[in-house]
Amino acid sequence: MNLVELVQHLKSLEQAENFIEGELPDVEYDLVDIYMVEKLGLDSEIVFFNAEEIPNKLIINIEGITYENLFPLNLTQEMVEELEASNGKISNIEIAKRLLEYREKDA
Repeated sequence: MNLVELVQHLKSLEQAENFIEGELPDVEYDLVDIYMVEKLGLDSEIVFFNAEEIPNKLIINIEGITYENLFPLNLTQEMVEELEASNGKISNIEIAKRLLEYREKDA
């Protein structure tokens, strides 16, 4: 799954909670961090981690694989919902681009 695909599951809090329950059933919603394999990018693979079980760093290496943090899931969901509410018919790819821009420039 990449960021564009993930955006579809984050349009509302209920959707996000239901989605992550399927991905990480034993982890509280507020403890899920979103990482991307190797680097941030639209096509980079998304991986979810329990924030309590990993180092609190932007870039981590686990079993020889580098992961770069995007945002915590709850913050990402709020941003997706706000972008959609303020921009009407914004596409998932445009939302994904804006998330990456924010992370790279402002976060």
